[in-house]
Amino acid sequence: MSALHAIYRKFRFPFKFIHAAIRYPAAQSRVKRYSVMSIEETIDRLLRDPTLSLARYGDGELEMTRYKNIGFQSFNPELSARLKGVLQHGAAASPNCLICLPDAFRTTRNMRSGSALFWFFHKSFYFKNYESLLNKQYRYGNTSVTRPYHDYKGKELSGRIFDKFKLLYRNRRVLIVEGSGTRLGLGNDLLDGASEVKRITTLNRNAFSVYDALFHAVLTHAVNFDLVLISLGPTATVLAHDLSQHGIRCIDSGHVDIEYEWMLASATHKIKVEGKNVNEAGVLLGEQSCVADVTYQQQILQHVDDASASSVPAPEVSAEVAIVPLPHPGRTQHHAA
Repeated sequence: MSALHAIYRKFRFPFKFIHAAIRYPAAQSRVKRYSVMSIEETIDRLLRDPTLSLARYGDGELEMTRYKNIGFQSFNPELSARLKGVLQHGAAASPNCLICLPDAFRTTRNMRSGSALFWFFHKSFYFKNYESLLNKQYRYGNTSVTRPYHDYKGKELSGRIFDKFKLLYRNRRVLIVEGSGTRLGLGNDLLDGASEVKRITTLNRNAFSVYDALFHAVLTHAVNFDLVLISLGPTATVLAHDLSQHGIRCIDSGHVDIEYEWMLASATHKIKVEGKNVNEAGVLLGEQSCVADVTYQQQILQHVDDASASSVPAPEVSAEVAIVPLPHPGRTQHHAA
């Protein structure tokens, strides 16, 4: 069966490429109607405004708006509706939270061929599905501000961006919200400049299922911190936005730690990193996997799982986001990304 599938993919690709090439000029002309900052403009904006939060949309978040699964988050109609709502209304209604779109919407000229090809297909076939959620008057941040290494041909920019990223929390108290296998900053110097680091951990998979408990946990602890870094896939996008409405500065930090590890290793492809989730290299650790590092264990303030989430009330969110209707997933088949 795998051989037949390989043959199918081999002969399918030329037709798919031709189809995409026909559609691409019109799709690209629509993409160019929307303004996206460069990676460096985005990090500089964050450094200039110490109150600004960041909510990022990559391909996974955009696919979730159109009823798709991704590797560590099954399709959830409420999450899909929230992602649509933040994208559609957050730009205008939430000036203290910068909404980000992929760097490929700005340009792919500096990208490696594989990444550029991925976005060639994505824009050709899928951009039309969520274009109605975008705002031509808004200047979006750049999602790759936390992913400046792997996708790019030149590597000079990545070191500069990571150095600037570290300035966000130099001499500041940082609260990390992450899946239990993410372990942001463990084993490298990414967080060394922070004056204090604590963590709230949660599920590696389907973190949105405990969203209300996560929201309240961060709301409870954040008063003691200057900045919250959230690495939780699509859940982080919504959580960063919602918490920013309560005066909490949140950075949806995504894969920043893994990208930093890859830069330190001069990786030429998406390699595994010992003891950490690397979804794009096929590694998603078990929920019960342990860390021997005593300092890391002492940093954990709370672990939010299904048991601890059972009695937590739903958080209050912006009315403009809340009115977005739930989609009907039964009408559209979805597959793992």
